[in-house]
Amino acid sequence: MIELLVVIAIIAMLSGIIVASLGAAKQSSRDAKRIADIKNIQISLALYYNDNLKYPQSLTIAAFLPYLPILPKDPLPSQSYVYAALAPGSGGLGNCNAANKYHLGAILEQAGNAALSEDADRVKDSGSYTGCLGYASDFEGASLDCGTSVSSPDLCYDMVAN
Repeated sequence: MIELLVVIAIIAMLSGIIVASLGAAKQSSRDAKRIADIKNIQISLALYYNDNLKYPQSLTIAAFLPYLPILPKDPLPSQSYVYAALAPGSGGLGNCNAANKYHLGAILEQAGNAALSEDADRVKDSGSYTGCLGYASDFEGASLDCGTSVSSPDLCYDMVAN
């Protein structure tokens, strides 16, 4: 009887370890998809800019249809990718007809992801470029949630136009 209890306890411990490692693997998989999606969106944005000499005001399927037939979505339904077309100006008053830069981001789940050390970490509305009037405002690249203030840990994987 005691042997049976020991075997059950060992199986329970092993199950707990496996379940915990599967959770981390799922997070890692979702983060890899987010990074790949951001790179695909970047390529589509470059093609859009090549044809229109400006970046789109927002990430919509209408803007991307010729370049990306399906607009990627974050693997978690509660999250979405963050995008701001950036135009010359200040204080969120840029003219989107002149949007020649962009800021694109995704919220990762694992703070230790190596990609976070290679992203842009752009400061919101920095320099002479700002978000477009009437559209999504710029965001902090070094933030927990690609939000409006810098925070730690940095989970925002962000890229900008070259």
